[in-house]
Amino acid sequence: MRYYFGDKERLFEAVFRRRGPTINQLRIEAFAKYEAEVGENMSLEGVIYTFIRPGLELSINDEGWRNYDRIVAYVNSSGGELRRLMSEVFDSSSHLLLDYLRRLLPGAKEREIYWGYHFLSGGLTFSLGQTGRIDVISGGVVSSRDIEAILERLPIVFAAGIRALCDRTRRPTRR
Repeated sequence: MRYYFGDKERLFEAVFRRRGPTINQLRIEAFAKYEAEVGENMSLEGVIYTFIRPGLELSINDEGWRNYDRIVAYVNSSGGELRRLMSEVFDSSSHLLLDYLRRLLPGAKEREIYWGYHFLSGGLTFSLGQTGRIDVISGGVVSSRDIEAILERLPIVFAAGIRALCDRTRRPTRR
């Protein structure tokens, strides 16, 4: 089947590229506002919240954005050719987040900053996928569609994890 954009893959890429810049711009604006409001009192939790909030808030009441979230989750969990789409569309705001992580974690090893980002990105995009897995395993106590709960909890979990990851490389570990 042929489309205006060519084949199915080009249509998929066009859909992916269309909404990503909106999220990036909202993230840039959110970071500027956050830094202006708190200055040097930024926290790791605050920076992570600022990074994830724009995309998640778009999805709270908009099925179109929730569908886009699922596409982002799929692309981020894929390798090969699709990997370049994540880079093309989201690297600019990801690098901005990495810069803030470096500022907040002086002395942290660069590789640990990247690992922290990797786990955060994976956790965020898995959450965007709204797979329903947590709904089943929790017996309905928790819903993968509860974006507000994700927004509230994800920064706490990942800030603690990234902080611990970076702190462990500053001091000897016991094994």
